[in-house]
Formats: sequence, structure tokens, C-alpha cells
Amino acid sequence: MKTLRYLLAAVVLFLGTAVASAAVLPADAVTNRRVSILRNVSGASTTSGTAFVLQDASTDANVLIGGAAGQESSLGLDVTTTTTADLGTFVGCQVDDTCIDDGLCRVVTWGPAICRWAGTTDNTNTRMATVGTTTVAGRLGSGTLAGLTMSLGITGTSDVEFNGIGDNDLRWIWISPDNN
Repeated sequence: MKTLRYLLAAVVLFLGTAVASAAVLPADAVTNRRVSILRNVSGASTTSGTAFVLQDASTDANVLIGGAAGQESSLGLDVTTTTTADLGTFVGCQVDDTCIDDGLCRVVTWGPAICRWAGTTDNTNTRMATVGTTTVAGRLGSGTLAGLTMSLGITGTSDVEFNGIGDNDLRWIWISPDNN
């Protein structure tokens, strides 16, 4: 009987410890961001960090916008890359390594994300500067309406910042569409 009590006490202690430790989460990029699943209708496969805007229904034949009763519209779930600076329809940056055209992909819509940078056309080397969409498809750069730059360029796997000037650099951006 004594052994059973010890065993029961050990189980209660273990369960109490497991529940308490599960409630404490680390403060990292994964716990401080919002991710949505959206459909890439850009016309090509995209890579991680690609910046997306909402798709204009009139420019893609694959976007469902009505029809017979019972057909659902996908408008609002479809995203594409842009070649226009400072668009107010910016959504976020892609998380997945690749996302095929007309495929679903995860997009950070608020909070920290690694995004592709258009350094040759819209560079800024200032942390916490506002950023926006650019004339380089799928890239962010200095501007407005997309968020704030949290880091300068990131070099490969070393995570060392540098003042990048080329297109396609990776930067940590605090995603905040319309800077809200």
C-alpha cells in the first residue's frame, strides 16, 4: 500500500510539472507572429521570403470571383508578387521553402519574418526604418505600408548582418501591413 501511495504521488508530481512547463513558451519569432495559409497566383513558383500582395481578381484567370450559385469565391485568399512601390494591399512574406503557382503556402501576415530585399532599387541601411513593396517582384525595400526593418542583410547561415546592396538579400522585417 505504501508503494502505491509513493507511485501515485510521483505520477501527480510529474503531471503537475509537465503542465507547468508546457505553459511557459520561449519568446521567439514563432510565438510572436501570425501566419496565414494563402494561394500563390503569381504565375510562378516562389521561394521563402517572397513578399506578397492581394491578387486583383481581374488579372488572373484562375481566381474564382462568382458564377453559378454554390460556387465560392477565392478572392481574398489569393496573393501575388508586385512590381509597384508602396502598395496598400501588402499581405506578408512567405515562410515555406518553395510555393508552386496556384498552390497553398504559409505567409507571415504580422510579426517578425525573413523577407527578400530589393537593395539595388530601394535600399536602406537603417534599422527600424519603414519598408514597403518595390518595383522588384516579390521584394521589399525602403518605403511605407509594409512594416519595419529589424536587421540589415543576413549572410547565409552565419546570421551576420551586413549593409547589403544587391537584390534578393534576406532581412528580418516586422510585418505590419499598413503599419498598423
